[in-house]
Amino acid sequence: MLKHIHPLAAWYTPEIKDRNARILQRPKALTISNLHKTFEHKGKKINVLNSIDFTAYKREFVCVVGPSGCGKSTLARLIAGLETHEVGAIHIDDDLVDGPGPDRGMVFQSYSLFPWMTVKQNVMFGLTESGMSKNSAEAEAFQWIDLVGLEKFANAYPHQLSGGMKQRVAIIRALANQPKILLMDEPFAALDPQNRLKMQRYLLEIWQNIDITIFFITHDLDEAIYLADRILILEANPGRVQETLSVPLPRPRKEETLLSPEFFATKEYLEKLVHPPTTEVDMEDKLSMVRMVSVNSEVPDIF
Repeated sequence: MLKHIHPLAAWYTPEIKDRNARILQRPKALTISNLHKTFEHKGKKINVLNSIDFTAYKREFVCVVGPSGCGKSTLARLIAGLETHEVGAIHIDDDLVDGPGPDRGMVFQSYSLFPWMTVKQNVMFGLTESGMSKNSAEAEAFQWIDLVGLEKFANAYPHQLSGGMKQRVAIIRALANQPKILLMDEPFAALDPQNRLKMQRYLLEIWQNIDITIFFITHDLDEAIYLADRILILEANPGRVQETLSVPLPRPRKEETLLSPEFFATKEYLEKLVHPPTTEVDMEDKLSMVRMVSVNSEVPDIF
């Protein structure tokens, strides 16, 4: 009996295999066990997530992809404790998730900054709410602001910032509370391609310098391949795990990575999973569905 060989097997060098293996030996940061989620719509229950099992490890960067309706954002909100589930369990380290908590930070596509607060005040907010003194919170906030290159904008208000700047503030506001996991729900989707790539670089730099596990939802396959250690691929109706893919690219990632043959091979593989080809309707069948009429009888002259 022939052993199945993964389509990307040729791109897993010994160094990449070793790094991926070492990730899986780290302590568990996030454990999702037999997770089920349903919504009720017009009196009917809709199964959104079905039997989700997944483990993320300390300082791992996980991206989640899948077709529309597969429950990516719902999964992130369940981990954040913003929604409840019917069956299964979610643990951060060994602690059961039963609501929002400081061990998880969340960054949304919409920047969710307080418009009446400056950059500094937005970053300080969670720190002071947790009991830190104003002076200590201010000093901590300046360190984060400096990390993302916004020291000149510390006293600016959100409406004075570009989209990329706003998202940098949203990220460091979430990280300032030192969560164990940073949940990101398509945070760069609203940015233009140039700013999106800048934000991806910022995020990788931040992640490489702090102790954080990132769980990143995206519909952009290029983004997932560029950022992730592993990609969780969901299929829809209902949402369930199709595959967990270790990315066959070395660290650190550079922009040239986006042009490498292993990058294109990985994207081609993901495309087949996430956007499988559909059966095209034969042209003759299409024409047979159209009622043909005489131009002079019903259809006005369009020439």
